[in-house]
Amino acid sequence: MKFQVIGQNRETGARMTLEFQAESKAAAERKALTQGMSVHRVVDITDGYPPMAHEGNPRAGNVRGRTGGRLKSILILVILLAVAWYFRAWILSRLGMHLQH
Repeated sequence: MKFQVIGQNRETGARMTLEFQAESKAAAERKALTQGMSVHRVVDITDGYPPMAHEGNPRAGNVRGRTGGRLKSILILVILLAVAWYFRAWILSRLGMHLQH
C-alpha cells in the first residue's frame, strides 16, 4: 500500500510530506520517523489520491439542511420578540411615548 506522511522536520521545523510503500499506516509512520520527521498525519493514497475530507465521516461536510438554519432563526426571533414585549413599557418611555391603559 502507498501512504502519504505529513509532518515537520524535527531539526528545522520545516513542513514535510513524504510518500512510502508500506504494509500499514504504522509502518509508514515508522519509516517517516527514521527520516527525521515529526509525524502529524498518515494518509492512505493507494488509489493515487488522498481521500476527501468528508469521506469516511458523513458529518465532516456541511450536511445540515436548510431547516436547521431556518429553525434557529425563528427561535431567535421569538426570543427577541418576547424580550421586547416584556420590556415594552421601558422601551416606549425611552422613545418618548407612553402606554395607553
